[in-house]
Amino acid sequence: MSPRGNARDFGRLLLGHFRRCRDGKLQDVVTEALRDDEGGRAWMIGALNSTIRFRRELAYALRLEPRRLRTKLAFPAAVPARPRPLSLLCPTRNRVDGLAEFLRSVQRTAAAPGRIEVLCYVDEDDPALPGYRELFGGVRQRRGPLGRCALRVGPPIGVAAAWNRLAAEATGEFLLMANDDQLYVDHGWDAALDRRAGELAALHEDSVLCLYFDAAQYPGDGRDFPIVSRAWYETLGYFVPTIFQQWEVEQWVFDLAERLGRLYPVSGIFVEHRHYQDYKAPFDETYQRHRMTREKSFADHALFLRTGRERAAEAAKLAARIARGRQSAPETGARVGEEAAVRARRHYRALIDELHADGQREAAMECAELAVRQGLWSSPLHRPVEYRRDLPVRADHDAADFWFTAHLAGRHEAIAAEVRAAPADPAGAPVLLYRDGAWTAAAAALPITAGVLDGIPEALVFPGATVELWQLRPPVRLPPSCGPSNAFLRVEFGIAVPAESGIRIGGKTGSWPEGGCLIFDDGLERERWHRGAEPAVVLSFRVPRPGQSASDSTSAGHAVEAGR
Repeated sequence: MSPRGNARDFGRLLLGHFRRCRDGKLQDVVTEALRDDEGGRAWMIGALNSTIRFRRELAYALRLEPRRLRTKLAFPAAVPARPRPLSLLCPTRNRVDGLAEFLRSVQRTAAAPGRIEVLCYVDEDDPALPGYRELFGGVRQRRGPLGRCALRVGPPIGVAAAWNRLAAEATGEFLLMANDDQLYVDHGWDAALDRRAGELAALHEDSVLCLYFDAAQYPGDGRDFPIVSRAWYETLGYFVPTIFQQWEVEQWVFDLAERLGRLYPVSGIFVEHRHYQDYKAPFDETYQRHRMTREKSFADHALFLRTGRERAAEAAKLAARIARGRQSAPETGARVGEEAAVRARRHYRALIDELHADGQREAAMECAELAVRQGLWSSPLHRPVEYRRDLPVRADHDAADFWFTAHLAGRHEAIAAEVRAAPADPAGAPVLLYRDGAWTAAAAALPITAGVLDGIPEALVFPGATVELWQLRPPVRLPPSCGPSNAFLRVEFGIAVPAESGIRIGGKTGSWPEGGCLIFDDGLERERWHRGAEPAVVLSFRVPRPGQSASDSTSAGHAVEAGR
């Protein structure tokens, strides 16, 4: 671009400091400059970021810090005798300084910081990972009053999936969405949340709640960073959906709450969101990574509009929880009994799996039969942890009843050729191709296979969805196992099925049709073997039962087991 064009664009960027001059096209100018590595425009972003940093420091000194001091002076000394534990969930990338400021703001403004845990997720390929480790290595000295600060490092799974990973570990009564560009400003925000939660608990004994801090900082009826109760989280089994690239995850949560009439502000509490679109944060590498184009945000919004049915189904789950909470005391006791049954089934399943892995088949069967006698399951060969007694048990659904089986069969040869050319796990372990709403690194070698599965939304759009590639190298006999929930059907697509390979599903023995699918209740026990010569290859995934919502209420902890 010509010097005059560069000067014009830089002028437009500087005018972005004034709200009335910001529009959607302004981000396009930033995006073009960020991508223009060789066009001599990098200086524009550097110069713009310098002005943004100056503005941010000025705002802190003149607006935020005085507000913090005023609220601290006005805060009553008393705090609740038994404050509720709170969990702040904060994915972060390449922003060590930003996270340090966030932690400092939480510690300085909480009335009872000892009841607060802060859980952070960092990608294992983050160039700032050593800085994060150093920060958390001394976090007790720097942020002593906070109850718990934990750093979790893992594969790059996206912000939404990272929130879910942290939520699965959280122990608080309320789970708070957090980010490394937040600053907690008002002193006693946690006590205000306590008071509001107490008021709402008197109205709603079921404790299914969604809240947000509101000090009129957002224009119109805007809101940000949802806060959900543990009852909300445990009912859905996830914190946020993973089907979006970056946008709309908060809107999904708020939409469910509005449908239920359970969306409440914590009024008067100000939390600063240092968002780049408001010129409160530099346009750094992390924003480049997640928010590069408006096209992605449009795609997410279009997907949000298409998921009205799924959101209605999720709201129905919460409504059912609310309805149970309104029932009489004996029925409430029955609910507690079912929750205890889930815990018992989980323990039984772990023990049975361990016995099978150790080759103690008779002991495993005796254990399963004992659980049946205790009323946990109806059959020792059907052992889902999340057990729906009202659903029929079938080991052989007709593949022709499912549209996607023809879709898979039509691409069988291309998939088989791709799998043959791809590197295989020498140990014969199943290869995880899809998890937490994203394709894994292993799927990069199988673009045709991934593309075919992308065309089957039933297999991918619910929380906890997984896709696995099984490569059975003879001779092998795998221990029997069951899926986590009978609300789903297991689909196994035979890519390569040589002689003497087979599977037992419940009490039915057979094999995979090459180029075709086996479809069965995912709660049924299955056992795979291969005694032939060439490897057997099977693609495995789950889909909701026909008539069920395309959304998985299975907890995040069960998602790891979903492909068994």
